[in-house]
Amino acid sequence: MEKQKGHRLVLQDRGNMTLTGIYKVQTFDPKEIVLETEQGLLHVKGEKLDIKQLDLPNGVVEINGHIDALIYPRQTGAGGREGFLGRIFK
Repeated sequence: MEKQKGHRLVLQDRGNMTLTGIYKVQTFDPKEIVLETEQGLLHVKGEKLDIKQLDLPNGVVEINGHIDALIYPRQTGAGGREGFLGRIFK
């Protein structure tokens, strides 16, 4: 796969979203889609979510549905462990 040229997110009326800089769809269901992007993981939460277009060679994804939240979780240095146990096992 060739190097992507950045990560961009365009959201229209909380119902249609086009994203670039996408490497992989990690999980997908009607309430949450988790994408691996150039900027880390992106959680898209909502209702009746659907992937309208998936073009991974070009890093483009289009999503339809009612979008409630877009979350880029913090990356941790403990191999993904978080909270109390993550601090103990560093």
